[in-house]
Amino acid sequence: MQDEIRATIQLDKLTLCCISTKLVPDIFNHLCVKKIDFAEDHVHFQSFGKTTLIEAIDYSGRFQHCYNVSHDNYHIGKIKFGLNGKPALDCNVWFSISNRVFYNNTLQFLPDILRNLSLRLSNVTRIEIALDNYTLNYNHHLRKNLRNKENKVKLLGRYIDRKTLESRIRYWNYGSLDNPFKVRTIYIKNKRKVNYSKNKKQHAEEEGNPTNDSKTTMEFAAYDKLEEIDDFSPHKTYILDYHKDHNPKYKNIYREEIRLEYEELRRFEKKRDKPIALTELLNKEFLYEVFTEYMDRIIVIRDSKNQKIDLFPKPFLGDCKGKLPLTLPQPQQAHHFAEYNDIPIIENQYKDFNNMEYLTAKFFNNQDYIN
Repeated sequence: MQDEIRATIQLDKLTLCCISTKLVPDIFNHLCVKKIDFAEDHVHFQSFGKTTLIEAIDYSGRFQHCYNVSHDNYHIGKIKFGLNGKPALDCNVWFSISNRVFYNNTLQFLPDILRNLSLRLSNVTRIEIALDNYTLNYNHHLRKNLRNKENKVKLLGRYIDRKTLESRIRYWNYGSLDNPFKVRTIYIKNKRKVNYSKNKKQHAEEEGNPTNDSKTTMEFAAYDKLEEIDDFSPHKTYILDYHKDHNPKYKNIYREEIRLEYEELRRFEKKRDKPIALTELLNKEFLYEVFTEYMDRIIVIRDSKNQKIDLFPKPFLGDCKGKLPLTLPQPQQAHHFAEYNDIPIIENQYKDFNNMEYLTAKFFNNQDYIN
């Protein structure tokens, strides 16, 4: 069965905005006042059931508090809260999921983690969906059909003139002096008008930085994933393990990727008249639905007979029967969607793990902490 798999679909990036069902300072009050003191070799480590928080540093400087999140000793991502310039009792918490989670099946822990931390999903801030193929070179296939003068190209909702310069489609390449086009990538980006609040505009003007009312809200990329891993992300060998489980004989990984910002996800929710549920993010059928809808919004190519050209095959949407890194928890029958319920926080089982030898072995030398 696995040898027949030709394409897979999975998340490749996910950022959530959550709301604490309790005031954030009430939940993390024993953490918020503590800082990492490297001079004393002392790192604060606290546990909420099987979910563990380790104090980290927000290198963006936007948030007052930042923590690495692990569950059952698997690194899941980072949470940040206390946005600078916001009220002290702001209950918004941003949760960025580690890239490894999408390839080792630990994403299924997410509902339990939110429940343990007494968080509910407010909205999906950013999502990236990747469709990987072992035989069809998406980049080559797309370039070939774009160059075909008999084809009509509908870009971001409108047919375009073949002779008009088009900046929304970008071609990127690199290679050797003898073959500078060895590795090729296609990017397609939109520019959408965004309505900023008056307060934000006024603040920006006072700072001398007028706001730009347009931004990229959706993006498409087609590239060779194996080349990208070899040249730029050698630590992402877990992606290779993931594909080896699906197709042990694979030799290539050609990727098409859709990247969506909050504005597009909000539009998607309004169209279907319901918010994105946390459990849907774990469902490959749902990911494929979003992927196909946005591919049609981004680019459609029709041949001389006005037939739509298939730019990607349908991926494998089942569960891989290969090795899994851990036994996943079984969902309880009485569970509801975490984002629809104010779930009281579990009694905190605070543990003092201020043992640097333990922390170093478990986390700081652990490859799970590399995104």
